[in-house]
This record gives sequence, structure tokens and C-alpha cells, in this order.
Amino acid sequence: MDMGLEIIYGVGALVLLTALIFAVLQHRFRNRRSVQTADKVVRERYERNET
Repeated sequence: MDMGLEIIYGVGALVLLTALIFAVLQHRFRNRRSVQTADKVVRERYERNET
């Protein structure tokens, strides 16, 4: 019983570590054009809400 619980915790930790590595790599190698487009959309929405 105790060994089964340790396996579940180990698998959970592995899944969390994989998700963290994936998120860091996605952020590091993001497409600059898509970031610029998203920033432009946010600026336009902010200006529209301000007026």
C-alpha cells in the first residue's frame, strides 16, 4: 500500500516537471511576430476602453 502511494507521488512529480519544462521552452522560443501582434491587439483594446 505504501509503495503504491509513493509511485503515484513520483508520477505526479514527473508530470509537473514535464509541464514546467514545456512551459519554459514555449516561453523561451515563442514567435516574436505573434507576441507583437498580441501586444498590438492589447494596446488597441486598452485605447478603445479608455475613451
